[in-house]
Amino acid sequence: MQILSLNVPDENWYMDTGATSHMTTSQGTLSTYSNLSINKNIAVGCGQEIPIRGYGQTYISPPYPPISLNNVLHAPKLIKNLIYVHRFTFDNNVTIEFDPFGFSVKDIQTGIPLMRCDCTGDLYPLTTTTRHQSTSPATFAALSPTLWHNRLGHHRANVLSFLSKNKFIECKQISSPSICQSCIYGKHVKLPFSISNSTTSKPFDIIHSDLWTSPILSSAGHKYFLFFLDDYTNFVWTFPIGRKSQVPSIFSSFHAFIKTQFGTTIKCFQCDNGREFNNEYFTQFCHKNGMVFSFSCPHTSPQNGKAERKIRAINNFIRTSLGHSSMPPSFWHHALRITTYLQNILPRKILSHHSPTQYLYHRDPSYTHLRVFGCLCYPLFPSTTINKLQARSTPCAFLGYPQNHGGYKCYDLSNKKIIISRHVIFDETQFPFAKTHTPSTLTYEFLNDSLHPLLHYHLQNDSKQDEPEPPIVESPQPATTPASPINVTNQSI
Repeated sequence: MQILSLNVPDENWYMDTGATSHMTTSQGTLSTYSNLSINKNIAVGCGQEIPIRGYGQTYISPPYPPISLNNVLHAPKLIKNLIYVHRFTFDNNVTIEFDPFGFSVKDIQTGIPLMRCDCTGDLYPLTTTTRHQSTSPATFAALSPTLWHNRLGHHRANVLSFLSKNKFIECKQISSPSICQSCIYGKHVKLPFSISNSTTSKPFDIIHSDLWTSPILSSAGHKYFLFFLDDYTNFVWTFPIGRKSQVPSIFSSFHAFIKTQFGTTIKCFQCDNGREFNNEYFTQFCHKNGMVFSFSCPHTSPQNGKAERKIRAINNFIRTSLGHSSMPPSFWHHALRITTYLQNILPRKILSHHSPTQYLYHRDPSYTHLRVFGCLCYPLFPSTTINKLQARSTPCAFLGYPQNHGGYKCYDLSNKKIIISRHVIFDETQFPFAKTHTPSTLTYEFLNDSLHPLLHYHLQNDSKQDEPEPPIVESPQPATTPASPINVTNQSI
């Protein structure tokens, strides 16, 4: 910084990268001026302090438009007019390039040179005699937002607004957002889904439904499962089916079940746009029974999001249960039934840690009869089916809880039959299918939502080896509720 000297002050301005403000020795160089109400000083490198008398603003012209110097401090004891380089570039949206022979001032947007100043000594003066030729006013003219949007590679409007607000570019005021057809063709995405604000005050105000397709046939010949979810209680009903044509009859029976068991009817039915629902029969049925139905738009499954999320959760549990028990994928319908049963009796956070059963049936569910899916079990053979010297049981795999019996469903591994019995001994640490079936990492991938089921269908070979659904052999004297089974750990067989 140039300060006190015996030399006579000159009127030139000098670039100074070490200064913290523009400074001038003469009040006459400023176009506007204000006196300081309090005494302030400038501290210089030698430790001296130079008093400040006031401050103001001035312009340097040409080129067009004038380059401004803002907040210039007036210090009469200085002998050089100093330009604070950082403030100079920020206020005027320019860049400065220094070289051994001088410096160039360029427009920050276009890079067009605005002036060239040569130096003959150790300093960089802003000389008026060596300025660049006059620059066209069009260089500084504010451009339209549309042109800048195109120049910036079709970036979002907030980028353009930020650059304009911080004076990185000269842009006309953005009055209202315009539609760019190129952006629509190149960047169009799905619109965000708003949070559902629908509320229900009692069961069956809204029933959500969907149909899930399996690429692997179940051992009973099921290709799909139909799903109903009550919006208020979160109670779930699932129906494995072999053909989509079964959907109307199942829905009709489900509607009659609600009407008979609960004395009410479905008010609103929400489902996807599948042809199993969007057809003349279903439309007439809804009109006849005073139901309001709502379809999601084609290829817009998030509009049926509650059903989609519940099916994903069910499939996760099916996959986990089959994998834990080492059961083949063709037994997915058994895992579906026990998963549905557990979903309805377990507490849910959305229901304030109550279960759907408590909300719908107003009773607490029991958990004492629960056993591990696929574990080793020994059902008792009825005395009328065996002689006195035959074995009283056989090793089986536990498949779940039969819907219309108060017992357990067991799969006889030797005869490939299903036995329903109330008197069952369980060994919940052993899994019979682990010895006969070793699942790979891809065995249950058909339950994953990441790939389309039809693609999985071609990737799976297990479906060709599926066994037919075994016949059911019922044990006499079924109980109304499952009795507490005998655990192998506390009683010998």
